[in-house]
Amino acid sequence: AFTLPLLHNVSVLVDTASADIQRLTRQCATEKDNLLTLGVENKGAKARVEEGEYHVSRLESIMTLIESTYKRAISAESLTLEALADVFELLRTTYKEEYHLYQLSKLAGPLIVPPMRKYLHDWNALEDPASPVAAMKAWRWLLRADGASKRSGSESIMAIEDSVAVNSADAEAFLQLVDEVVMPKLLSAAANWSPKTMQTQQLVRLLEAWEQVLPDESMKDFMQTLVLPKLKSEVDMWNPRLDPLPIHSWVHPWLFLIGAQMEEFYPVIRYKIGTALVEWHPGDLSALNILKPWANVFQPQHMEALLARCVLPKLAIALREMPINPANQNMDPFTWIMNWVGTAPIHQLSKIFETEFFPRWINILFQWLTAKPDYEEVTRWYLNWKSLFPEDLAKQESVKLAFTRALDMMNNVVAGAQIVGKYVQEGVQENLQYLKVAEGRSKEEPKQTTSRPQPKLPEKPKISIADAMYNNSVSFKEALEHLAEERGMLMLPKAGKQQRGKQVYAFGKVSIYLDNRIVYALVGGDWKPLAIDELLTKAAK
Repeated sequence: AFTLPLLHNVSVLVDTASADIQRLTRQCATEKDNLLTLGVENKGAKARVEEGEYHVSRLESIMTLIESTYKRAISAESLTLEALADVFELLRTTYKEEYHLYQLSKLAGPLIVPPMRKYLHDWNALEDPASPVAAMKAWRWLLRADGASKRSGSESIMAIEDSVAVNSADAEAFLQLVDEVVMPKLLSAAANWSPKTMQTQQLVRLLEAWEQVLPDESMKDFMQTLVLPKLKSEVDMWNPRLDPLPIHSWVHPWLFLIGAQMEEFYPVIRYKIGTALVEWHPGDLSALNILKPWANVFQPQHMEALLARCVLPKLAIALREMPINPANQNMDPFTWIMNWVGTAPIHQLSKIFETEFFPRWINILFQWLTAKPDYEEVTRWYLNWKSLFPEDLAKQESVKLAFTRALDMMNNVVAGAQIVGKYVQEGVQENLQYLKVAEGRSKEEPKQTTSRPQPKLPEKPKISIADAMYNNSVSFKEALEHLAEERGMLMLPKAGKQQRGKQVYAFGKVSIYLDNRIVYALVGGDWKPLAIDELLTKAAK
């Protein structure tokens, strides 16, 4: 009976001890975990302390570097641009994170301005425009936002060539440098500049040297505040009749720098040139000297309009009034118009020859050929005239057609002389045939015969009057010319003769003009419409 309570008490004690052991075990495990956590936290704290000490050390180094640089800047000791550049290069490379985090580039402004002013103190911007450019490029490089580009240890900071634009985040110091040091020098150099002086070329070279260094806004402000107003004033006062200096000599140097903004001057320039040309004579080369430099500057449509209004009509009159005389030819008007090849549009010049020269020239050739000429002399005359036309002008369709018609006429006359037994110099037929072949118009090789070969006229496409009457794609004039050839007659323009604004032609023995595919003939002193059959009858009488 005594043992039962004892066993119970022992059991309770065992359970209590077991619970205590389990609690202590859990507590021990917790403390171990806490110890491990504290160990990790301790390591983290040490790392943070070490990192903080590292950053503090870097900041102290930065502060020491900045303070020493500042003391050198304000002391009597000269702080060179090279030394200052080395400081900021060190900040950008060694302390890159702090440089961007604390915007250390802003320190460059107050530090660099004094030594840069000293560096540029004796600089003559107009005489030596590019000498400080390398130093400014170096600072432009140093004040970039990105640090991707670095100079090598052996490369001088003054020798750096950089094409990377200044980033807006770090541009403030560079802009301060430009505004406080460079721009005053540039403005001072251009203060007394006049567009018509030799300083124009010097100022252009200066700005071209600095264009890739200066910020766009600084360059734009300089142009708008100093260059453009002076140019506008001089253009407004320019008098082409009295001013001995051609306007292109002091305007064109600015084309590259100013670009499209120059367009505002061009209407005034064209108006003044046009006014000056009112009394101009085609033999005076001054107009060509003024306009030729503008041929590739003005818009093509504006240049063509100016020439069509002021130059080409006078050239046309001069060519129209030029006598065509194989015996004693005055070539001056022809030379005047040829001087404009390369300046005036080639199609405009070919139109002048088409209307004012070739009709009379072909008429003179016709008269000469019908007067028992020396055919070799005629051939030389033809070849000489053809050689006078530059390649670009000779390629024009109207010019080629005129010479083709002349050669056909010569062949017709020579062939006709052979048929009726008239005297023709030996070799003339062969020479004309050679010309046809050389011009690529011969369709087949001449057949070999035992007698002297007869010249062949080139075959032409058949053009009927009916086709020309009802088909707008067929030329009525060409159809009449073809009809005249078939009937052994010629249809030639009469030089200087017009009726109701239409060219008058000699169709056989009848004078005619064409209007809306109707033939009007001069009959009994009056111009009357004629049917084709009636025209052929009258032309053959």
